[in-house]
Amino acid sequence: MMNQEEMDPKADNQEVQTTPITAEFETSNTEETASINVQAEELLVEEVKPVETKPEEISEENAKESVKTIEAEEDHEEPKEQKLSIPDFDQLSVEDSIAVIKSHVNEFTPVRIKGIVESGRSKILHELNKEQASVKEVYLAEGGNIIDFHFDQPLRKELGVIYGSYRDGLRNYYAELEAQLVKNLKIKELIVEEIKALPLMTGSAKEKYDAFKGLREKWNNTGLVPKSDARTIWANYNHHVDSFFNFLRLAYDLIDKDYQNNLNEKILLIEELEAHSTGAVNPELFRLLQKSHSRWKRIGPVPREQKEQIWDRFKAVTAVIHEKRDTYNDTLKEVNALKIQAKRNVVDHITALNDATPSKHSDWQKASKALDVLREEFKTIGFVKSEENEVVWEDYKVAQREFNRLKNAFYKEEKTVQRENLSKKEALVKLAQNLKDSDNFAETASALKKAQADWKISGYVPKKEGDRLWELFRSACNDFFDKMNGERKAKSENFSAAIKAKEEKLIDLKTREITSVEEAVGLSEEWSELGAGNRKLDAAFDKMLEEKLKGLGLSKEDLESTLFTAKVKALVEADNQEGLLYQRNWLRDQMENTKKELNQLENNLLFFSNSKGNPLLAAAEASIQTQKTRVAHLTSLRKRFNSLLK
Repeated sequence: MMNQEEMDPKADNQEVQTTPITAEFETSNTEETASINVQAEELLVEEVKPVETKPEEISEENAKESVKTIEAEEDHEEPKEQKLSIPDFDQLSVEDSIAVIKSHVNEFTPVRIKGIVESGRSKILHELNKEQASVKEVYLAEGGNIIDFHFDQPLRKELGVIYGSYRDGLRNYYAELEAQLVKNLKIKELIVEEIKALPLMTGSAKEKYDAFKGLREKWNNTGLVPKSDARTIWANYNHHVDSFFNFLRLAYDLIDKDYQNNLNEKILLIEELEAHSTGAVNPELFRLLQKSHSRWKRIGPVPREQKEQIWDRFKAVTAVIHEKRDTYNDTLKEVNALKIQAKRNVVDHITALNDATPSKHSDWQKASKALDVLREEFKTIGFVKSEENEVVWEDYKVAQREFNRLKNAFYKEEKTVQRENLSKKEALVKLAQNLKDSDNFAETASALKKAQADWKISGYVPKKEGDRLWELFRSACNDFFDKMNGERKAKSENFSAAIKAKEEKLIDLKTREITSVEEAVGLSEEWSELGAGNRKLDAAFDKMLEEKLKGLGLSKEDLESTLFTAKVKALVEADNQEGLLYQRNWLRDQMENTKKELNQLENNLLFFSNSKGNPLLAAAEASIQTQKTRVAHLTSLRKRFNSLLK
């Protein structure tokens, strides 16, 4: 059934309105294009008024019953696109105005931008004509002939091209609109014919009524028709609907049932809204209200005695939800403001990360993790319905791009440094591999230890390549130090054996008598052949040998020279480099200690008076002479040592 009460009360008894859509195109007198007027067919918004079927007597029993009112639904209107605001062309230059018109022509349908294009074009032509008139006035003032006057305006031509494109689009739009209106008219004419034929179709009254409801829905879903045919087609439709319900006057119980079904459906709709209105306030509730209003319009009429009551109840719950929506929107604005501020805080933190630009890889990793946390925080805040959201979003993207730019620049430079570090490590690997087979343990060990220290400060390289080079370097170093440690272990074992042999030699020397220098030299050579020892044992041997030789009448210097010469010769013949090094170090230590003592004595001598006969002065001078003699003796021993090495 058709309805009326579901519409807004303000719309009741609304008069028929027609909305003419007219597009007129005018060109300047200076343009070559002729004036073109395009007049579109006016679109009809069909009148919304009830159409009643007067009751007729069916029988004496039901003579007092009335045939229910049959109400026409509001005709279907196409959804209108949102209007576009007209820019203030008076504040724009001709070039900017043309650019604005061009952008609108490229982006929107012609019918939406008619006011913008015409307003802008009028302003542009006014400016161009004004400019042309000014030039023309100067031309004539200078004695020019009006017939020969010509002033080329490229902007006028550009405007003509853009306007022509717009005009063509508008023509096409109205052509398509006219075709659609004609198509809708044919559909509605067929619907009228089918309603007209309903009383003659086979089947029950209910089946015919169901068929009518389908046709009525099809009528409501069909768009507008040309204005010239609108009243006629509506009158035909109304007439045959009225005729059809006159045919169904004996079956108006079906109408009662339909009214009751509509009432029940509207009650359920209201109860659903009332139930939701007491719950949480959210956008879903508002969307439900919109859907409910749309459903209300399509449900159909209800019994007249229930009409006002059910409508008042529906308006009441609608008012409650609207009030809650207003409160919700106010709260939402406050929440959105807090969210915007939270997003700005995230952007500020990212900017702070950019300002504190890291200078090493580990710091960049920390900064990247911090950025990931900030990104997640920004994402968690979510979309905010606010004009500032786009601005904050753009700042957020700019801050991220700056972070990535700084990071990429760092790692680009880092790659260069890593290549240099890689070269350093490769050089150290090559050095270690070249030295790993060396027998010069002291110098090689020192060189490899330095290489290990250099490796630690050679810088970062990619892990895969770094692990490979480190394995080569470590393996070469281990090969050398394993070899050196093996040699040292063998030497340590030999050293222990030499110590034991020398200790036994000292024990034997305690009970032995030495009767000649040659015997002492032989003992000294035997001592040297025992191998490396330690200074304590060697000093004990020298002291014991010196005690044994006191009876031969040799001076201490001669005895020391003789024994030293014998030791060195034995070491040279045995090619005992370690023993020779020990003797060299002994000479050096003796010389340093003697010179140090001599310098001390000479410094002390300055504290004595020059008077002769001072016993302390005489003792000091004697000590100085002794140390000088010792220095000369050690110098001769060093020369002899060097000569024996050649």
